Amino acid sequence: MSFFSNKSEGMMGIDISSTGIKLVELTSVRSGFELSAMAVVPLPRDAIVENTIIDSTAVTQALIEAVKIARPSTRNVAFSVSGNAVIIKTISIPAVNEFDLESQIVYEADQHVPYDIDDVFLDFQIQGMTADHPENMDVVLVACKREIVEDYQQVLSEAGLNAACVDCAVFALENAAELTEEHGASAGMNQLQSDEDADVHALINIGANMMNINVLINGQMSFVRDQFYGGQNLTEEIQKEHGISYQAAEQLKAENFAEIHPDALERFYVGLTSELVRSLDFYSASKAEFPVRKLMLSGGCALIPDIATELEQRLGIDTVILNPFKQIKVAGKKFDVEHIKRIGPMLMIPVGLALRGFDE
Repeated sequence: MSFFSNKSEGMMGIDISSTGIKLVELTSVRSGFELSAMAVVPLPRDAIVENTIIDSTAVTQALIEAVKIARPSTRNVAFSVSGNAVIIKTISIPAVNEFDLESQIVYEADQHVPYDIDDVFLDFQIQGMTADHPENMDVVLVACKREIVEDYQQVLSEAGLNAACVDCAVFALENAAELTEEHGASAGMNQLQSDEDADVHALINIGANMMNINVLINGQMSFVRDQFYGGQNLTEEIQKEHGISYQAAEQLKAENFAEIHPDALERFYVGLTSELVRSLDFYSASKAEFPVRKLMLSGGCALIPDIATELEQRLGIDTVILNPFKQIKVAGKKFDVEHIKRIGPMLMIPVGLALRGFDE
């Protein structure tokens, strides 16, 4: 089971989140990629809590329903993990030959991972030589609790699917972002640019209760973080302000957004900006010379009317919405093109996972 997958012939991306299943399958075409299968199936509330599967039967049934709707050409799946169960660290280690690398990684993991090494899946990727210490190399170290991965594998298996690749949500987000015009232009920039000229932006995927943050400097990952905050917080504020049930608050948010009381929205934005500032402060503690110049939003919360303008005004950082379906071809005979383009920002993670099937 690899966090950095090798190419697998035919693989769909499935994002299993607290609110539902999002399935995307892509095919390679001359102009790039085309959508070949897609489904979005809701999950009962609390079927998944903080990335832990509570109701495996409900999740399995939702997966079966998603496959039935999408009719993908493969049963191979790339899925992602995030949150407290995942540790991602960039470390600098002495440059060693490939025969000694694995033992060196295991040693380093023992120092950096706060779990027993036997209880985690471990993977790594070499980024290159350390800029200030050419005798060392930078390595991205990833560890995830085995029980979390195995729980996801189990529900996929029960739905008749094969877990071909496990990824981290922040990496899938970066993978999908490379398709977009906003991010793609900077991905291949020279990493030796001066601090003032460096292209520094934060990919921020805000889902129902999880926010994935990936800060890139000239296209290279520099800081990643997952936080428990998202659209569910807005639903709860609406629920309190309007004195209605959770389900009614969800319906108001989805169907009559203009009727939401401004105080509920204000409290949501205060909480959201506070969480973002906290993450950006963590990033700045080690990279103060590379301030974030742009926020690139995705996830279900990116569909909230005027959210980019609100965050730009509150944080003082240019903010845009990412939508992979501006670049991915969608056949009008097979799909509702306008609907898919409208919900595109919330499909960044499954798109990034689906792209793993085309890794060289």
